[in-house]
Amino acid sequence: MRCVLLQCEPRWQDLPASRAALATQLDEAGDLRGALVVTPEMAESGFSMHPEHACDGRSADFAGAQAAARGCFLLHGFVDRHEGGFRNVVALFDPSGQERLRYAKNHLFSPAGEPRAYAAGDSISLASVGGLRLSTFICYDLRFPELWRLAALEGAELLTLSACWPSVRQAHWRALAIARAIENQAFVLACNRVGEEPNARYAGGSLIVAPDGEVLAEAGPVREVLSAEVDPDRVRAWRARFPALRDLRRTRLGQVSAVSSGDSAGNR
Repeated sequence: MRCVLLQCEPRWQDLPASRAALATQLDEAGDLRGALVVTPEMAESGFSMHPEHACDGRSADFAGAQAAARGCFLLHGFVDRHEGGFRNVVALFDPSGQERLRYAKNHLFSPAGEPRAYAAGDSISLASVGGLRLSTFICYDLRFPELWRLAALEGAELLTLSACWPSVRQAHWRALAIARAIENQAFVLACNRVGEEPNARYAGGSLIVAPDGEVLAEAGPVREVLSAEVDPDRVRAWRARFPALRDLRRTRLGQVSAVSSGDSAGNR
């Protein structure tokens, strides 16, 4: 399966302009039929702590239409209204434009005041894409490996991360993304943004990492479409040859609700 990361530069709190730029970048990616495409965190607004300026209720319709027009799976980061408030989410749309998965960021970035602006999620979400079991996370979640481990124990073989990760901690970004792939013996797709906004600069560095830690593709510090092929047989062969997950002591971990695509409850 072809995996594509849209390393973009959201227009600050300008959703229509950001959507137009994303559509252009999707066009630049070429034939996306059957591919999995990932956008950064809050890809339409930037990392805004003013959700009323980062949400207009049209993001899911936009992403579904883009997925349907291109015949791809689109995993899109945006701000969503939820129970009278807002959440920082990613949602997966299939080639028919239907939503298959929605995940709300579990770990909100307190140094920026994110917990005051958004409600945290309390579960992980999984879906099957291209013969692989997928689970997804958002930015600060990268620093909390127990959440990723729990996804792997639920069968995740492809782990994605949509982020607004600032350049000042870029070394952490790369090291932790590779670590999450190695320790969970899974593909990791880490999609970051570039550019500037009022409180931060971003240096991109999006990564596609194999289950043994090999970096299959890596972006620079500019707007870019990053692409690589992932093979379901590779993750399964590596896990069989070096079965570290089998030796995990499950009682050392906590519990989290896992919602799979098709479950009636959903992650909303």
